[in-house]
Amino acid sequence: MGAKSSWFADRLVANFAAYWTNVSDYQVLIASQDRLFQDIANAEVKTSGIELELRARPMTGLELIAGVGTTNARFTDYLNPLSGQDLSGNKLTYAPRSTYNIAAQYRHNGIFSRLELQSYGTTFFNDTNTFEQDPYTLVNARVGYEWQDYAIYLFVNNLFDKRYFNGVFQGTEPLANYGERRLFGFQFQANF
Repeated sequence: MGAKSSWFADRLVANFAAYWTNVSDYQVLIASQDRLFQDIANAEVKTSGIELELRARPMTGLELIAGVGTTNARFTDYLNPLSGQDLSGNKLTYAPRSTYNIAAQYRHNGIFSRLELQSYGTTFFNDTNTFEQDPYTLVNARVGYEWQDYAIYLFVNNLFDKRYFNGVFQGTEPLANYGERRLFGFQFQANF
């Protein structure tokens, strides 16, 4: 359920959503200790959460954006077939408890600039909830020039080179994937 609203001749937009879902036969990927064997187990899952988004245009060309969300995603009935553990009540993998973003962008006479923060709450990487990533925030920036159906941009993602994991896997020893490090780039865009 949700609501979308626009105020002051579209200078302020506020959107709200709330959701809850019960999932039967949710598929969980199960990996053996040696990572040579993978199987799928079924579980019962419940998710619920809320999201709020605000967009303001206080002056010509300037847009301020903010969003926040919270999610409660848990196994309600789940027995790990390899370990025999009852993991009912544990949090789902790759479902951060909270997220938020804040951005400011300016667009005028072809000039474009944007600065944004993206934040992610605690995220679990396995069904036993033993591997987790603590909350972290990324800062991204973009500047460019836009004309008609074309645009050219310079950007940097993860400006402050925050180190974080985007996956952890249990093997004979835990193996981890790091998230993307600082990335500078150039982008050309054409709309047809």
